[in-house]
Amino acid sequence: MWRTISGLAVPLLVAESLNFAVQLGVVAILGRMGGDAIYIRSLYQPVSLVVLAVTVGFSVSNQVAAAISKGAGRPRDVMANAASLARVWLGLGAALYLVLAIAAPLLTGPFHVDAEQRDAFVSFLRWTSAAGLLAVGSELCASSLRGYGYVRHATLLIVCTASVRIGLVAGLGLGTDVGIAAVPVAEAAAGLSGLTMGLVLLRRTELWHPPDVLTWRREVFTDLRRIGLPIALSLLLISAYNLAVIGVLGNYGQDAVAGFTVVSTLQNVVLLPGMVLGTATAITINQQRGKGDWRRMRASMRSGIEVAVMTYVAIAVLVWLVHDPLARLIGGDAGVAASAGSYLGAVALTYAVQGPVLTSLTVMEETGGGFRAIVLNAIYFGLIVAVSTAAAHAAGSAGGFYEAVAYCNLIGVSVPLIAVRHIRELSAEGSARTAATTS
Repeated sequence: MWRTISGLAVPLLVAESLNFAVQLGVVAILGRMGGDAIYIRSLYQPVSLVVLAVTVGFSVSNQVAAAISKGAGRPRDVMANAASLARVWLGLGAALYLVLAIAAPLLTGPFHVDAEQRDAFVSFLRWTSAAGLLAVGSELCASSLRGYGYVRHATLLIVCTASVRIGLVAGLGLGTDVGIAAVPVAEAAAGLSGLTMGLVLLRRTELWHPPDVLTWRREVFTDLRRIGLPIALSLLLISAYNLAVIGVLGNYGQDAVAGFTVVSTLQNVVLLPGMVLGTATAITINQQRGKGDWRRMRASMRSGIEVAVMTYVAIAVLVWLVHDPLARLIGGDAGVAASAGSYLGAVALTYAVQGPVLTSLTVMEETGGGFRAIVLNAIYFGLIVAVSTAAAHAAGSAGGFYEAVAYCNLIGVSVPLIAVRHIRELSAEGSARTAATTS
């Protein structure tokens, strides 16, 4: 099982790492444009999280269905499922864009947009939201390939769309007078080119059955409710947590806020393997569900957690050993670097727990236990904010906050146990259904 999960995880890690690198690259390019490009893009960040949450919800729902179809030996179901989700997206996406377009001028107040940048912000929000909604076609193609086992095909698709996105932002943003308008142009081009290439890649597999796109699968609503909605809500919960932490650390100076922001970016990289291992484990389990191989699901879950534990013990020790020079490298300013170093020194070793926790939560989200994962996340994030706020207040500094976060992270050791129990329940239910059918 280790080899199967690792074989899926490596190309997934490459793809997700590239996506993260492109995000950083776009920010760096906007910084070179000068003017207010970075400022306007930063204001759009909360809105982009809403679009991302909905898109990821659809993508993962489709990925789960494709994995189950693989196990059941029903390749014809994959395009039918993706096309059904695309129809739902046409309605939901149009409604979401309409809400964002109407709300754009109203957001300038809550977002504290400078008066001279309000028109630019409203225009950027409307165009970029519309362009971002075009990404779902590419995402559905990639998730179909990934869920069915064509992980390298899906990785190639992601590499190509990322190249289009970063290439156009750089070419138009720096080589012409388009400026920040290069972002929505690049997003739209990446979405459309990704859809085209995704269809080409699907055509090279047994998943290519064009007549089946006319087949309506009502199951997509159940998948969106059980899989997509909890994942979308989890992303929004994480966003709310980050805003709450920034609000708390704001009481201890700009360096504390900037230091946390810097470390949050680093943690996105550090915790990426945990999410990828969770996705790889979930794909394996869902394929076994489709096949009716209920007993092996438990072994797959154990293997996924074991790989995550071994990976994150090494990562945690490495980050802790180099936390001070690493903070100076990514923090830049001496005050920011000091705050980032203090945070990393307190929490780095707890990554040995956080990594397997993220793997477990990802498996739960992608195997129908999403609402249970949301409850666990809500308890965890709520506990951190409450306890760490009190600790910081008692200590009179951000240092108390960092230490409390580290202790709260250790409580996560219970999450893998809950995830294992969730998979055992799925296995037992499946075995009982099989026994009832054959008797």
